[in-house]
Amino acid sequence: MPQADKHRATHRLTRRTYSLTSRRGPSWPAIMLGLLAAACAAAALAAAGFALVTSRDNSKKADALCAPPISEREIREQLAKARIALDHEVATRLVLQQQASESAAEIHQMRTDLAFVKRQRDKSN
Repeated sequence: MPQADKHRATHRLTRRTYSLTSRRGPSWPAIMLGLLAAACAAAALAAAGFALVTSRDNSKKADALCAPPISEREIREQLAKARIALDHEVATRLVLQQQASESAAEIHQMRTDLAFVKRQRDKSN
Protein backbone atom coordinates (compact mmCIF):
# COMPACT_ATOMS: atom_id res chain seq x y z
CA MET A 1 0.00 0.00 0.00
CA PRO A 2 1.44 3.30 -1.01
CA GLN A 3 2.07 5.82 1.69
CA ALA A 4 0.75 9.37 1.32
CA ASP A 5 3.23 12.14 0.99
CA LYS A 6 3.04 14.15 4.21
CA HIS A 7 4.33 17.24 2.47
CA ARG A 8 1.55 17.46 -0.06
CA ALA A 9 -0.99 20.31 0.28
CA THR A 10 -3.98 17.98 0.23
CA HIS A 11 -2.60 15.97 3.14
CA ARG A 12 -2.08 19.09 5.26
CA LEU A 13 -5.65 20.30 4.58
CA THR A 14 -7.21 17.07 5.75
CA ARG A 15 -5.22 16.73 8.98
CA ARG A 16 -6.10 20.13 10.48
CA THR A 17 -8.89 20.75 12.97
CA TYR A 18 -11.56 23.12 11.82
CA SER A 19 -14.20 25.02 13.73
CA LEU A 20 -17.02 27.33 12.77
CA THR A 21 -16.35 31.00 13.39
CA SER A 22 -18.69 33.87 12.83
CA ARG A 23 -17.70 36.52 10.38
CA ARG A 24 -19.73 39.24 12.15
CA GLY A 25 -19.85 40.41 15.78
CA PRO A 26 -22.97 40.10 17.92
CA SER A 27 -25.93 41.99 16.50
CA TRP A 28 -27.61 44.97 18.22
CA PRO A 29 -30.84 43.10 18.98
CA ALA A 30 -28.86 40.40 20.77
CA ILE A 31 -26.98 42.99 22.84
CA MET A 32 -30.21 44.83 23.69
CA LEU A 33 -31.85 41.55 24.68
CA GLY A 34 -28.96 40.77 27.03
CA LEU A 35 -29.11 44.25 28.60
CA LEU A 36 -32.87 43.93 29.04
CA ALA A 37 -32.44 40.55 30.75
CA ALA A 38 -29.80 42.00 33.09
CA ALA A 39 -32.05 44.97 33.95
CA CYS A 40 -34.98 42.64 34.67
CA ALA A 41 -32.80 40.51 36.95
CA ALA A 42 -31.60 43.59 38.86
CA ALA A 43 -35.18 44.85 39.24
CA ALA A 44 -36.30 41.44 40.50
CA LEU A 45 -33.53 41.42 43.11
CA ALA A 46 -34.46 44.94 44.25
CA ALA A 47 -38.14 43.99 44.51
CA ALA A 48 -37.28 40.89 46.52
CA GLY A 49 -35.19 42.95 48.93
CA PHE A 50 -37.97 45.51 49.34
CA ALA A 51 -40.52 42.76 49.94
CA LEU A 52 -38.27 41.19 52.58
CA VAL A 53 -37.84 44.47 54.49
CA THR A 54 -41.54 45.31 54.24
CA SER A 55 -42.65 41.89 55.42
CA ARG A 56 -40.25 42.09 58.38
CA ASP A 57 -41.72 45.47 59.40
CA ASN A 58 -45.27 44.20 59.00
CA SER A 59 -44.54 41.11 61.08
CA LYS A 60 -43.15 43.30 63.89
CA LYS A 61 -46.34 45.39 63.83
CA ALA A 62 -48.49 42.25 63.85
CA ASP A 63 -46.52 40.86 66.80
CA ALA A 64 -47.12 44.07 68.73
CA LEU A 65 -50.87 43.92 67.98
CA CYS A 66 -51.12 40.25 68.87
CA ALA A 67 -49.28 40.59 72.19
CA PRO A 68 -51.10 39.08 75.14
CA PRO A 69 -53.20 41.58 77.08
CA ILE A 70 -51.85 43.01 80.31
CA SER A 71 -53.16 41.26 83.38
CA GLU A 72 -55.45 43.06 85.80
CA ARG A 73 -52.79 42.95 88.54
CA GLU A 74 -50.27 44.75 86.31
CA ILE A 75 -52.89 47.37 85.42
CA ARG A 76 -53.61 47.97 89.12
CA GLU A 77 -49.88 48.30 89.84
CA GLN A 78 -49.46 50.83 87.03
CA LEU A 79 -52.48 52.77 88.30
CA ALA A 80 -51.09 52.84 91.84
CA LYS A 81 -47.72 54.12 90.57
CA ALA A 82 -49.47 56.82 88.54
CA ARG A 83 -51.52 57.90 91.60
CA ILE A 84 -48.38 58.12 93.74
CA ALA A 85 -46.65 60.20 91.06
CA LEU A 86 -49.70 62.49 90.80
CA ASP A 87 -49.85 62.96 94.57
CA HIS A 88 -46.15 63.79 94.62
CA GLU A 89 -46.60 66.33 91.83
CA VAL A 90 -49.57 67.96 93.60
CA ALA A 91 -47.61 68.24 96.87
CA THR A 92 -44.61 69.71 95.04
CA ARG A 93 -46.79 72.29 93.30
CA LEU A 94 -48.38 73.33 96.59
CA VAL A 95 -44.99 73.80 98.22
CA LEU A 96 -43.72 75.80 95.24
CA GLN A 97 -46.83 78.00 95.21
CA GLN A 98 -46.46 78.66 98.93
CA GLN A 99 -42.78 79.57 98.48
CA ALA A 100 -43.66 81.84 95.55
CA SER A 101 -46.34 83.67 97.54
CA GLU A 102 -43.98 84.06 100.52
CA SER A 103 -41.27 85.39 98.19
CA ALA A 104 -43.74 87.84 96.61
CA ALA A 105 -44.77 89.10 100.05
CA GLU A 106 -41.12 89.48 101.03
CA ILE A 107 -40.34 91.38 97.82
CA HIS A 108 -43.32 93.68 98.44
CA GLN A 109 -42.11 94.38 101.99
CA MET A 110 -38.56 95.09 100.76
CA ARG A 111 -39.84 97.50 98.11
CA THR A 112 -41.89 99.30 100.75
CA ASP A 113 -38.83 99.54 103.01
CA LEU A 114 -36.66 100.74 100.10
CA ALA A 115 -39.18 103.45 99.22
CA PHE A 116 -39.21 104.59 102.87
CA VAL A 117 -35.42 104.67 103.03
CA LYS A 118 -35.22 106.66 99.75
CA ARG A 119 -37.73 109.24 101.12
CA GLN A 120 -35.75 109.55 104.35
CA ARG A 121 -32.52 110.04 102.41
CA ASP A 122 -34.10 112.65 100.15
CA LYS A 123 -35.47 114.55 103.21
CA SER A 124 -32.07 114.57 104.87
CA ASN A 125 -30.32 115.99 101.81
